Amino acid sequence: MVYKQKILIILNPVAGRNEHKKFADIIQILEDNNLDIKILETSEAGHGKILAQQNINAGYNMIVAAGGDGTINEVLNGIYPSSVPFGIIPLGTVNVLAKEIALLDSSASIAQCIIDAHHRPCWLGKSNGRYFSLMISAGLDALSVANVSSKLKRLIGKNAYAISFLTQLIRSKNLKYTVTADGKIYDAANVIVTNGKFYGGEFICAPDASLEDRQLYLLMAVKFGRWNAVKAAYLMLTNKYYKSKDVIILPADRITVSCSQGNIPLQMDGDSAGYLPISITCSKSSINLIQPKK
Repeated sequence: MVYKQKILIILNPVAGRNEHKKFADIIQILEDNNLDIKILETSEAGHGKILAQQNINAGYNMIVAAGGDGTINEVLNGIYPSSVPFGIIPLGTVNVLAKEIALLDSSASIAQCIIDAHHRPCWLGKSNGRYFSLMISAGLDALSVANVSSKLKRLIGKNAYAISFLTQLIRSKNLKYTVTADGKIYDAANVIVTNGKFYGGEFICAPDASLEDRQLYLLMAVKFGRWNAVKAAYLMLTNKYYKSKDVIILPADRITVSCSQGNIPLQMDGDSAGYLPISITCSKSSINLIQPKK
C-alpha cells in the first residue's frame, strides 16, 4: 500500500475571485500526484488562524494557505510555532510572500512546489502579539492599504494601490513617527520593519535581509512633506530607496513605533493590520516554509 501525503489546504473562497480555475487546476495536479487533499474554507476575517490552530496536530504532513496576503498571514499565525511545513497557494492581488520566495504564478509551478515539499527555515517578525513573514510599516503606504477600494482592487488589481497612494498623498497630514530602535530614538516620515529583501514583492528595500536569518531591518525616511513622499515612492519603485541619504537603514532587534496624531493604521505583509503604537521583535523560533528549490 502506497502511503499518501496528507495535505490540509485552508482556502479563502473570496480571494482571487477570477482565479477559481487556477485553484482547481492546482488541486487536480496535486491529486494526480497521489496527494491526499482536504480543503477547509474560511468564513470570516481571522478564521484562517483558527482553522490552522484546530488542525495543527491532526496528522497533516503540510498545511497550505490558499488566498491573498491576509489569508496567508492568518494561517501563518495559526501554525506558529509548530514545525509542520507551511505552504502557500497565492490567489490574491499582490502575493508578497510568493514573490519574496520566487514562487512562479503558474498552476504547474505552485503545484510542483507543494509536491516537492522542499522547506527552509523562515524567521518571523512579531508585532503586538501577531507574527509577520515579511514586513510591517507605518506611513503613506499603510494609509494606502487601509483605504484602498475593494471594488477597485477587483477591477484593476494592484494598480488600485497606486490610486489610493495618490489620494492619501493629497489628504494626509504631515505625520511624524517616533521610533525607538535598540534604545536609540529617531523621528521619521515613514517606517518599514522588514524580514525580507523586497518591498511589495518586487522592489529591493533591504538587500542584506533573508527569511532564513533571525534579523530584522529598520528603514526610516527622515525627510518630511508631500514632495519628499513622492521622491521616496520614486526611489522605491526604481530600487534606489535603501541607497538614499534620506533613508536610514539598520539592523535592529527591538523596535517601537508611535505617533501622537491619533489612530494611525499599519500594514503587515501587504494587508491592513491595526493601529499604532507597536512593539516589534523577532520570533523565538522559525517555521518551515515550503519554497521552490534553489
